[in-house]
Amino acid sequence: MPPNDQITWYITHFINMLFPYAVAAVGITLISITPLGRAAISWLKGHINRGRAAELAAEIERLRLEVAETQERLDFAERRMLSVPGPTTEGKAPVPRHSEPRVPTPV
Repeated sequence: MPPNDQITWYITHFINMLFPYAVAAVGITLISITPLGRAAISWLKGHINRGRAAELAAEIERLRLEVAETQERLDFAERRMLSVPGPTTEGKAPVPRHSEPRVPTPV
C-alpha cells in the first residue's frame, strides 16, 4: 500500500469506529432536553436518592437506639443515687441558707 492510501484507510477506519458513539452522544443529548428525557433523568435521580435515603434511615435508627440506651443508663444511675442515703445531719442544727438578708445592689 502506498503511504497516501494507508492514511486514507486509517482515517476511514477511525471515522467508521467513531461514528456510532457520536450518533449515540448526540441522540442522548437531544432526548435529555425533551420532557420525556427530563422525566427519565428525574426518575434515575430518585432511585439514587432512595438508596441514600435508606442508608440515612438506617443511621437514624442506630442513633435512636444509642440514645435510648443512654437514657436507660442515666435513669439507672439516677435511681441508684436517689436510693443511697446521703450524709445525715442528726444532732446538728440545720444550716440556714442565707445568714443575712440579701440587699439588692444598685446597678
